[in-house]
Amino acid sequence: MAKEMVSISGSGKVTTYNWMLKSARVALEFAREKEEGRFFQAMNVLVYSAFAVEAYFNHLGAHLDSNWESKERKFSKFKKLRQFNERLELNQDLSKEPFRSVMDVFDFRDALAHGKTEEVERQETVELSEDELRSYMIGTKWMDACTLENAARIFSNVEEAIRQLHRAAGLGEYPFIHYHSSAYSLA
Repeated sequence: MAKEMVSISGSGKVTTYNWMLKSARVALEFAREKEEGRFFQAMNVLVYSAFAVEAYFNHLGAHLDSNWESKERKFSKFKKLRQFNERLELNQDLSKEPFRSVMDVFDFRDALAHGKTEEVERQETVELSEDELRSYMIGTKWMDACTLENAARIFSNVEEAIRQLHRAAGLGEYPFIHYHSSAYSLA
C-alpha cells in the first residue's frame, strides 16, 4: 500500500500513569507465564509500578493544585504522598499496605536510577531445589526484590493505593480506564 503525505491537526490527552501501569501489568503476565527471564520481568514490574505512581502523583497534583507543575519538583515522592494523605483526609498509616509498597517501590526505583557498584557479602542457610541452586546468587537488596511474588504484591498494592487516592480526590471509582483520547482532522 502506498503512503502519502497528509497534514493532521488536533489535540488529545495521554494519561501516562495508565501506560506505565499497563507496562507493569504486561511484564507481570510474562513473569507468571515463563520462568526464563522472570527476574528481569519482575524488575520491569517494579520499575514501571514506580513510574506509574510517580505519574499518578503528578496527575493528582495537577488536579488538586493549578500551580502543581511549578511546585512538583520541589517535593520528594515521599513528601507528596504524605501531603496527599493529609489533604485528601485519607488518614492512612503510610507504613502499612498498600502505601508501604508505594514507599518500597520508590526505594527500589531510586536504587536503580542512582545505581552504584556494591560489594555484597552474605552467609545464610537456605533450602533450595537443584533448579533454584543453579540460579541462586548473592545479590543486593534491589536484586532480592526482583521476585515474582514481590512484583505481584507491589503491583497489587500500587493499584490499590492509586484507587484510594483517586476515590478520595473525588475523581471516581475507575482510575485505570483512560489511556488516551484525541480528536484530529486531516487537511
